[in-house]
Amino acid sequence: MERSDQGRDINVLDGVALVMGSAIASVHMLRVIRSGLSPAGWIMIWLTFSCVALTAAGPFIFLARRYLRRLPGYPKVGDWLWTLLGVPWVITAIIESVAPGEEPCHSPPFATTLTISLALSCLIVLVVAWGTWVMVPPEQAARIEGAPWTNRVGLILAIAWPIQCGLGMVVLS
Repeated sequence: MERSDQGRDINVLDGVALVMGSAIASVHMLRVIRSGLSPAGWIMIWLTFSCVALTAAGPFIFLARRYLRRLPGYPKVGDWLWTLLGVPWVITAIIESVAPGEEPCHSPPFATTLTISLALSCLIVLVVAWGTWVMVPPEQAARIEGAPWTNRVGLILAIAWPIQCGLGMVVLS
């Protein structure tokens, strides 16, 4: 068997990065999970946890693929967008984990950092997505065939950027 150096498949480093994204999501969801939740609340929390975990894994996957694997042609636009959307979650998890007290979302640095960084990253993602796929001919927009899975996930998260704003509201509530 030949080793795949194209980066189209998930490997162990990608799995480790996904687990790290789950750890970031755990930091954000811990306070909410400790409160009493109804069954519908648990469903919403697990959906939020999954989305935050996937988004927060972006910077870790970017670092592993860019600096440890050194894949040819990496990163693509979707990889950059995934990283950009994941950075606010990573930064605020650090702030939340070092904040004193049991209610970190009432900490002004945490709430302000999450709100501003998430708004800025979503705005940048919107501008890049608009300029890359809307304002170009359809042939140019369709050139993502054969791209690694990370590019596709990044593009999906970029198109669904309003969900990031909703996740921020859930975490801050």
